[in-house]
Amino acid sequence: MKRLKLILHSKSFFVVLLLVVCGYVCWSLTHFSSKYQKEQTFVGMIISKKVNDSYITYEVKAKEKLLVRYSEEFSLGDQVLIEGTLERPSKNRNFHLFNYQEYLKGKRIFYIVDASKITLLKKTTGLYLLKNQVIQRIENRKTTSYLFAFLLGDSSLLEEKSTYQSLGISHLFAVSGMHVMFFTAFLFFILNCFFKKEVISFLIVSLILGIYVWLLGSSASASRAFLLFLFSFCNRYFKWEFSSIQLLTFVFCCLLILNPFSILQVGFQFSFVICLFLMLQNGKKEGYMKTLFFTSLVASLASFPLSVYHFHQFHFGSVLFNLFAVPFVSFLLFPFSFVCFCFPFLDFVLEFLISIFHGFIHVCDVFSFLKLSFCSISIVFVVLYYLILIACFKVHKRWLFVYFICIFLHFFSPYLDTHYWIDMIDVGQGDAILIRYPHLKKVILIDTSGVIPYGNWKSKQVEQILLPYFQSLGVNRIDTLIITHGDYDHMGNAVSLVQSFRVGQVIFNCGSYNGLEYDLIKVLEKKNIQYYSCMKELSIGKSKLQFLNTKEYDNENDNSSVIYLSYNRYKFLFMGDASVNREKDILEKYNLKDIDFFKVGHHGSNTSSSDKFIDVINPKYSLISVGKNNRYGHPKESVLDILSNSRIYRTDLDGGIRFKIYKNKLKIKTCL
Repeated sequence: MKRLKLILHSKSFFVVLLLVVCGYVCWSLTHFSSKYQKEQTFVGMIISKKVNDSYITYEVKAKEKLLVRYSEEFSLGDQVLIEGTLERPSKNRNFHLFNYQEYLKGKRIFYIVDASKITLLKKTTGLYLLKNQVIQRIENRKTTSYLFAFLLGDSSLLEEKSTYQSLGISHLFAVSGMHVMFFTAFLFFILNCFFKKEVISFLIVSLILGIYVWLLGSSASASRAFLLFLFSFCNRYFKWEFSSIQLLTFVFCCLLILNPFSILQVGFQFSFVICLFLMLQNGKKEGYMKTLFFTSLVASLASFPLSVYHFHQFHFGSVLFNLFAVPFVSFLLFPFSFVCFCFPFLDFVLEFLISIFHGFIHVCDVFSFLKLSFCSISIVFVVLYYLILIACFKVHKRWLFVYFICIFLHFFSPYLDTHYWIDMIDVGQGDAILIRYPHLKKVILIDTSGVIPYGNWKSKQVEQILLPYFQSLGVNRIDTLIITHGDYDHMGNAVSLVQSFRVGQVIFNCGSYNGLEYDLIKVLEKKNIQYYSCMKELSIGKSKLQFLNTKEYDNENDNSSVIYLSYNRYKFLFMGDASVNREKDILEKYNLKDIDFFKVGHHGSNTSSSDKFIDVINPKYSLISVGKNNRYGHPKESVLDILSNSRIYRTDLDGGIRFKIYKNKLKIKTCL
């Protein structure tokens, strides 16, 4: 028995345990085979739901978990028969951006079902009935979003969620160790008044806490905190004498054995990494504020690599923000959420506390200059960051200097890049082309894309595609924004982009301005951004962008800015939405031959790319920016036939397309 205890406490045992579990995780991730193939009927139980504008998304536990979309509402815990077709979740269509397929895989969901019919087989019973009652009790209240966040672990309703994330305080709205600690301390205080034996209080608290974690959806942070609480109590009660890090290792391995795919969850990664480094923190600091400061500092240092890896940005003011946010949320917002749930007439108190917190957030906006974008990094560099940070805690604090040097070099790495890049961003049925010169001397964006809004729905392409993509490249400024013409699919996002991102100047096409362009001009004048129209050329170092102007036409498409660019020995031609009439005039006025990269006009419509024009310019690569399954049927087969002598790249099939030029070498990479 004594020898077994020595083995269990040895470092080699934990190393072997971690290696075995990690091997099991790798095997699971690479050898998984879904239980479904081509089925069209599924029987399961609804375990979660999210109401959207036009449909409801359900998580259904069947043979394996499924994500089901349907228009009618059912309750959690309902047993249902689903009729529909299976489809794979989509991957990220642009480099470095959010991968929905990986996100769902982390929740062990591998298929989406667009349901044509759902039949109720059995109504809700058991704990799900309790959860439904909790949901009904907190719905349609002014404080609903915060009650959902703290009571049910659902922060999706928080309107300020993205702001909290950018400020580095979103962890306060994911119920984790800190909240569980306060919750258990309160329960122990009450129960110890009735029970003298601590073990009885522990069993009751464990039961209540287990139900609460289940109500939270068994999130990674809540599950970690719950298991750590159980192991810590047993460790002390039975005098196992395991260290806190050894207990954390047990919890880590238990959760991965239960669901090896949870390693893909961002919350899981943040939860364990931050907890590990807080445990590695040497010594105890005297005083609450001093302890809070060092805790916040360590958490920020630990979260930096993962924040950059997943979100491509980090707010260096988060250490200071947490000095106010942590005690305010922990001692006021979090407890009062429970109080207001029990006593709804006290909602006004929670509303008042929320208004104070919102005021604090507005003050934090003053420090927006501390939020920096970092180019994307590989998992290898993430591991390297953590090895350096571990050396700082376990070897010597001088390694912290090396850590900050790495951060500094990482931030400036895009300015050390000697390559010339052209990125055709997949924005669906629209255009957005990013040109980056070596050392980021100049950054040019040709068009911003855009989707026509309808009803209350508005496009989120700027927030979900353009800005994250720029951040992932380390781009923090667009020197020149070129609007080829005033159609919505080319400039619909321009106003939103200029309002939320730094833009140096804007160039419009020839011809009169339309309503969209006037809206943009108002914003430009308000922000004192220079704008021009009908330019002839734009000089950038030794290269030039030439605008192939011919004459003014009676339609917006033919008035598109057609741009010719040469870099080293490579020649580019961007056509906007110019039609065959414009192509004819260009051939008469300009001598264009052997174009390397040809951005096909009007998304491959049969109004552009005539036989004669293509024969003359003789493109080597043809690039078509087009939406997947678009209602226009672009690109047309007749156009593809005309372009058949060139290598064709399409965003609907290839996703984002990237061209890298260094000296006379060219590399082409597609996202899909």
